[in-house]
Amino acid sequence: MVLLPFNASQHEFGMYLALGFRQIFMGNKPDYQFILKLAAVAYVVEKLGDLLFEKAPLGGVYVDLKWIQRELDEIQFFLKDADSKQNTDERVRKWVAEIRDVSYEVEDVIDIFIYNQRRRHGFLGPVNRFFSERMARSDVAKQIEQIKLKISEISIRKETYGIIRDVNEGRHEASSARKGLEDRWRFSTSLEEMEVVGQQKEISALIKEQLMNGEPRRCVIPIIGMAGSGKTTLAQKVYHDVIHDFDCHAFICLSRQDENRDILMRIVRSLTGLRLEDMEKEDEDDLWIKIRNRLRRRYLVVIDDISSMKALNMLKLVLPDAMNKSRVMFTTSITEVALHADPSSHPHETRLLDHNESWELFMRKIFPGGNPSTACPSELKDKIHKRCGGLPLAILVLGGLLARKDISAWSEVLDSIPESSQQSKEIDKKDHNLLSSLSKILALSYWDLPHYLKPCFLYLGLFPEAYGIDSRKLIRLWIAEGFIQRRENRIMEDTAEDYLKELVDRSMIQVLWNESNGSIGGCYIHKHLRDLSISKARRNNFFTIHNPDNNCSFSTTVRRLALHCSIDRYHPTMTLRSILSFCNFDISQLEFRKAKLLRVVHQDYEAIFPKVASNKEVGEFVHLRYLSHASGSLVSSFGDLDNLQTIIANRVGSSLPNSISNLGQLRHLEAIAFEDIGNLPVNNLTNLQTLCLREGSWIEDGFGKLTNLRELAIYGSTHKYKALSDSIDKLKNLRSLTLDGWRLPVLMPFTDHLCLYHMSLIGQINKLEELPPNLTELTLEYSLLKQDVISMLEKLPFLKILRLHCNSYHGGILTCTSGGFPKLELLQLVDLPLFQWIVEKGAMPSLKRVVLRLRSNLRIQNLPKRVRVHLLDPYL
Repeated sequence: MVLLPFNASQHEFGMYLALGFRQIFMGNKPDYQFILKLAAVAYVVEKLGDLLFEKAPLGGVYVDLKWIQRELDEIQFFLKDADSKQNTDERVRKWVAEIRDVSYEVEDVIDIFIYNQRRRHGFLGPVNRFFSERMARSDVAKQIEQIKLKISEISIRKETYGIIRDVNEGRHEASSARKGLEDRWRFSTSLEEMEVVGQQKEISALIKEQLMNGEPRRCVIPIIGMAGSGKTTLAQKVYHDVIHDFDCHAFICLSRQDENRDILMRIVRSLTGLRLEDMEKEDEDDLWIKIRNRLRRRYLVVIDDISSMKALNMLKLVLPDAMNKSRVMFTTSITEVALHADPSSHPHETRLLDHNESWELFMRKIFPGGNPSTACPSELKDKIHKRCGGLPLAILVLGGLLARKDISAWSEVLDSIPESSQQSKEIDKKDHNLLSSLSKILALSYWDLPHYLKPCFLYLGLFPEAYGIDSRKLIRLWIAEGFIQRRENRIMEDTAEDYLKELVDRSMIQVLWNESNGSIGGCYIHKHLRDLSISKARRNNFFTIHNPDNNCSFSTTVRRLALHCSIDRYHPTMTLRSILSFCNFDISQLEFRKAKLLRVVHQDYEAIFPKVASNKEVGEFVHLRYLSHASGSLVSSFGDLDNLQTIIANRVGSSLPNSISNLGQLRHLEAIAFEDIGNLPVNNLTNLQTLCLREGSWIEDGFGKLTNLRELAIYGSTHKYKALSDSIDKLKNLRSLTLDGWRLPVLMPFTDHLCLYHMSLIGQINKLEELPPNLTELTLEYSLLKQDVISMLEKLPFLKILRLHCNSYHGGILTCTSGGFPKLELLQLVDLPLFQWIVEKGAMPSLKRVVLRLRSNLRIQNLPKRVRVHLLDPYL
């Protein structure tokens, strides 16, 4: 919102109702916000409510704005029916597009005058001065009159098109869907954990005959198959089954737009962890040397989606052959690429699933718990197989679609999908039929998405192909864009996570990895689904992408712009609301003087805030909600950007201005690179959920009032032990805690921190008190702990991941007793002065993997054979 504070009271919301303004605020209509065209309507109604509530002296314009608000609010009741019809009725589709356009017009009028008011009267002027100048009121009146005429015409046409009012207002739909999602999500798995249906024999043969066959030379093994046939899933499964047998390994996803340099940088990043911006000044020869130095020992490199002979030939040159049984595996859908990979390696071709395998995968999707509640008629089984043609992606997406429908409605959905004929002897024709059926299934699944999920799904198309999307970043962007509806007594980030889970459950997006507490850590969108999102978004002016294959001409109506490569001759206009850069182009090179209505500025690489002429002009971006990544000093006028929700400034900077404490809506502040934090009054930022800072005098003043805080990371040594410990003790909603310094305080017992699942404690610990009872992940470094602490750790009932690094344990003998570490799956022992590790019978029954990097010989007693041990080079 623009004018109403984030922490507005229920009494303030009640005043909206008293004034007769039917809002879509929290508590009034908590369960609907509409698709990309319709979300704009809800957002504008909300902003109109803000403006009218301020009782600004608008003259006759006040009445007109109130009329527009009421009409748009009323139109929303018809949008659900319109949404269901626009896929088959071109007139309805145009009607919905007109609503979107007029909503954008109203939004522009509001945003421009908010900006102009700030410019005329200073950033601290009261909002009720809007339109006070006679000329401004006159201009607004003219624009509003034109908008009123358009809305009247739109309202009349809904009756002509037979669009009916939704009397339920979607109140119960979201809540019931959420309950069903929670039941299903308990059984969901990440891509890494997923079992590949119907290909177990092929996996075993691939591993035994090609990856682990003892051949000393470097072998290149292609996996070929059509889109959606499960190539990536198969490669992931094989990769995770064998990585422990290699000294070095990497899984790399390529994009169709990647040039040689891009591919080299991706490989270096996967092998070394270097940031892409750190490699910008290096030429291809330097990158080549880095790769060869890293791959001196036996390695496994898996590359997803090689789409050209040029890329294949470059990779074969850069990946060395030291005759040490190294392996390169890649996926492709191009036969020529697969056949030229290695004359001695036979390409592995993914096959389509047969009738029974298709049904097994479908049932796993419908009933992830493995307990079908309803018998399925055999004719439906046949229909499902014929529509999907044994294509795994089609089966999963169709399963996600039908899982939310009563079985009696399945036939109607299946009848709308053409059969994918597999009888043709012509390979190209058969593939075309399968892809045609797949496209139909994907389109149906898109139209079946609830209204509130459609803009969230389309937004995924902004990200580059083969891009691993961090879920925290995605959720913050969704919120900043206004896609996440407010629900009473529920934090928007939790609602956004529900949206993400539902998209995963529908197979519209796939999980890359899960956090140790089961939440989604990273995700990606399949190439075909991404193509679908882009086509829908372009049609509706939802976003524009600039990439090497699409040197688009930019219209003056672009509202969201994603940069996948450098851009020239583009001048952002007043309509631009979001700019996201995923390349090494510094967006500060663009001229942003006209783009004063920006809400989102995001850059993956090192970035500087858009060029401005003065400190004052920075403060004119009054609508900005999301800023990442800023480098250099943040100027003091950032404190005037009172709509900011997220600041990510993790590049080197000198000072963090105290004016940031004025940002009452700030939810996420990450600025660990700023050395001079000073006495930043963080206690004012009561809506903070994420706080990542270097230590400073701000700790001494305490931060226990930040009770909404979920993630806290403090870097640097501090002597303010008591203030730090006392403040942390009050933060009962913490989920993640990182303390990184030379010496850590004696922390209070964490017995009441029931939400805290992740802890990283780096520095000497004099005494470690009782840890959180629900802790699932713990990292310790330089702790100098003894066996008595290990005895305490092994009693943690839910601990899954334990990393003991860099002298965290200072005893020569490590003993894990019977019954200890009941849920531990991963144990890392790195740079410890250990010479003996004793594993008693019955200890660590869930342990799957151990990672060791020690500079002395370690004697291990009784480690179960099922546990994979991965040895790291002690000198790397």
